[in-house]
Amino acid sequence: MIGKSHHYGVTVSNMDDALEFYRDTLGMEELDQLSFASEEFSKFVGVEDVDVELVFLDANGCAVELLEYNHPPGDDANDGVSNNDVGAAHFCLEVDNLDSVYDDLRSEGVEFINPPQTLDNGAEVAYMYDPDGNVVELLSE
Repeated sequence: MIGKSHHYGVTVSNMDDALEFYRDTLGMEELDQLSFASEEFSKFVGVEDVDVELVFLDANGCAVELLEYNHPPGDDANDGVSNNDVGAAHFCLEVDNLDSVYDDLRSEGVEFINPPQTLDNGAEVAYMYDPDGNVVELLSE
């Protein structure tokens, strides 16, 4: 019934800041840029009078969709959220050498929740924040 993963969407407060992080810092390739201000799109997302900018980035086979709602403004869903709260979300990006990537990203000012940790199965993981406080996991198996 379910096919392969198509994309992961994340709402951002400022597209330029998000692109600087996802495209320029993490190295994702920009695939497409769209904007919508239509009743049809408003119905689709369940928000009235939407004016939204979307950018799709390639995360090595799975797209990351960045959405900036120019209108109406929304609340910050990350404010006060803990990773164990129902509905808290993150997505995971695989890297070859987590220690090296961790050092490089920290030197660029990226904030991490934790340094690389080794799990019981031998995988290494670290959680970091994007500019809006959305959680991104890095994984090295």
